[in-house]
Amino acid sequence: MTESSRKASSTDLSSFIVSVDSVIFAYMNKAVYIPLIMRGVPPFQDCWSLPGGPILETEAPEAACLRKLEEDMGLKVEYLEQLYTFGAPDRDPRKRAFSISYFALIAESEEPLAWGEDSRTAQWFHIDQLPESGWAFDHQQIVQMAIKRLRAKLSYEPVGLSLLAEEFSLSELKRIYDVILGTELDRRNFQKKMKSTGLLIPTRTVPSPRGKPSQLFRFDEARYHELKEQGYAFGF
Repeated sequence: MTESSRKASSTDLSSFIVSVDSVIFAYMNKAVYIPLIMRGVPPFQDCWSLPGGPILETEAPEAACLRKLEEDMGLKVEYLEQLYTFGAPDRDPRKRAFSISYFALIAESEEPLAWGEDSRTAQWFHIDQLPESGWAFDHQQIVQMAIKRLRAKLSYEPVGLSLLAEEFSLSELKRIYDVILGTELDRRNFQKKMKSTGLLIPTRTVPSPRGKPSQLFRFDEARYHELKEQGYAFGF
């Protein structure tokens, strides 16, 4: 055993912080938002941070993520995916710290945001109007990576459906893609593509302000898993 390996094997694991942090995407008021928490204690007091916290000794990272979201913010997610592990030596001034980060999607919620006792407040931010400064730790970097991941996933998975209610119109679905991608997709091509997948099951029609009834759909999850196994590309 080399000298370096001896030192590594004798490292006191209690000198490390292992936590989870989550980037939550929610579709509200025809736009996509991310909740941030203003810290009320050092380090980075009065700075914006992501919901999260230490992983308990008997807890898996994903379970810790779900627990912190519900305990601290009152949020229950529809879709959760591990993003990346951040571990720069100087990311936390207290001691060496690692963050297992996740990104999650939730449908529109009318419940007000909650926050923990060590926080000052919590606020929803439009994904194109995030704070330019005043971030805690490396959370700005985590958010930027999560946005890139979400945009990339739209090219091969219909993740945008997790941001909608159980029933939705094609115009609502297209708006989510437009907002996330930051561009205006062609309406006819989008509708043709979505209908051709067989992922959308017509449910009912509802009155429309334009006079013509609007068709609502629901997501065919079984069909989605079938197409995914076949390597189908959902991109636009």
